[in-house]
Amino acid sequence: MNKKIWLMVMILGGFFWSASRTGATVIDEIALVVDQDCMTRGEMEDSIKASFLEQRLNPAAPGTAAYEEAKKNVVDAFVQEVLLAEEADREKIEVPDGDVDHQVNEEIDNMKKSFATEQEFEDELKKENIAMDDLKQDTHDKLLRRLKANRMIQKERMELPGTATVSDQEVRQYYDQHPKDYEQVKFSIILFRTNSKKGPAQVTEIEKQAKGLLAELKGGADFAEYAKKYSEDEASRERGGLIGTVYRSELDPALAKGIFAIPVKGMGIVKASDGVYIIKVDFKGKADYESVASEIKDHLKKEKQSSVLEDWVQALKKNAFIMEDGKVVKVADLPKKPGVPTIASSAASQPSASNNAASAVASDMESSGTTEISDEEIPKGHDYPTLPDPGSFTFSFRLDGLNYGTQDLANYYGPTIKTSQGFPFGLGADFGMDLALDQTIQVGLMAEALHKVPENVTDAAGNNEIRNANTVGPLAGFKILVPLDEGTNFIISAAGGYMFLLSSSVSIAGPTTAPLNRNANLSDGSLGGIAGADIEFFLDNTKATSLDLGMAYRYVKFDNLKTNVTSGNESFPSPLLNVDGSKASIDFSGIQIGLGVRFYLGKNE
Repeated sequence: MNKKIWLMVMILGGFFWSASRTGATVIDEIALVVDQDCMTRGEMEDSIKASFLEQRLNPAAPGTAAYEEAKKNVVDAFVQEVLLAEEADREKIEVPDGDVDHQVNEEIDNMKKSFATEQEFEDELKKENIAMDDLKQDTHDKLLRRLKANRMIQKERMELPGTATVSDQEVRQYYDQHPKDYEQVKFSIILFRTNSKKGPAQVTEIEKQAKGLLAELKGGADFAEYAKKYSEDEASRERGGLIGTVYRSELDPALAKGIFAIPVKGMGIVKASDGVYIIKVDFKGKADYESVASEIKDHLKKEKQSSVLEDWVQALKKNAFIMEDGKVVKVADLPKKPGVPTIASSAASQPSASNNAASAVASDMESSGTTEISDEEIPKGHDYPTLPDPGSFTFSFRLDGLNYGTQDLANYYGPTIKTSQGFPFGLGADFGMDLALDQTIQVGLMAEALHKVPENVTDAAGNNEIRNANTVGPLAGFKILVPLDEGTNFIISAAGGYMFLLSSSVSIAGPTTAPLNRNANLSDGSLGGIAGADIEFFLDNTKATSLDLGMAYRYVKFDNLKTNVTSGNESFPSPLLNVDGSKASIDFSGIQIGLGVRFYLGKNE
């Protein structure tokens, strides 16, 4: 198969057709079976070669360590893709035909661009005995499988335990245990590239040239000018070779060792896999904890999230039929790699080489974290994504329907007078802010307002009395959070404070034969409290917003009522007394049912 056909293989990620050079279709040997799908020997070899070509490396020979590693990656990528696509079918995840057809057309167009003319492309297909319809169908099937797998993995990410909980203690522990990861260096480079095509003599000549330039630089030559003139790294060349400040962990280990061995304001030569570097070091130091804490926290969260997702993928493998080279494969024989599984081409499963110095020298910190967090390093009690981080705040808003079961006017007038009151007997609202002392205990303050539905009575003289009651006040309390699963908490809460009667009054209107209109404002203050339980359902994937449904018992009773008559000539006793001589009261006590929302601040960062 010629070079242009190889480009087509790479575009499709190596999962391609197999055909003979003479034009006669041949049956290729089955190399890998995963449930109802399979990969031929030709497809596997193409994928392995493509993985090297994508990194601009010559394909390794079968049997070598590099070849076997590439093969394992190809096998694992195919197994994951097939199983995830099957899971997507079971979950009834749909991929619109339009999405697939659009990508198929793009893939075919990209293949055509590898040829001088479209006719040359068609001639090559005929030579390889590949019909255009077959090419499109084959491309369609493989892209559909990949899209299904991608959407399945995206769905699982959305259903993961949100942003996994990482405590400040874990962050500090990681920082202390990996001191070298946060050593920093600011440096510039002049790069002379070496690769497998350059023989030992050429490499020796490159090293000799680098040593000569280094001597001139130490003699006073301008580093930036030499970088612009000699460096083969395009990205840094225009900046005079400047890379900037990076962490040790972002560098290739061999390169990092050489760079950190050079003193500040010094220069030296460092050999790496991609070439010979002349290095000038401007600064070395260590990042302070505060400046990197958020990065460490994100890194640890992703590690925890990745572990959950990888375990899920491994569980899919346990229930699958997998046969490689005619032998049934056990799940333990399949590689389990750290990090969140991604579905792409088999070639893409290999680390990519970069064209610019910033990427070639400094890899992404997330992928370079080589130390895994063991179970022993993770403090117990930090495994629930529904719980807040210690020291974080939660804002809440709640509405209540109040079922008091008491009628104050009935007590005031006695059993001979009939009173009435609407249902529910009252409504309430509160706003609160809680501080997490740890993941399960919160303390906080809230402002509360309660409204009691007016009570009505008509006395023996025909006078109608309406009593309105409203109370407001601050309360302090605590909550205990008990995680039930990855999306639900059980909350036990209690609070107490001082409540004030506000805009509470008694209005009396007499019959038309004996007009009587009076209004008396009521005032009092009293201690009160509430205790109850809620079920909390999270509404988002980061577990930052929840809906609460709960029941509680409230005790708030005002029994030292004072009045101030604002109209009419008659006065009301103060304090008010019931017909039996006891103190009249306004009682907000009783069972309540509430619905609220809670916002965990900082969880979606």
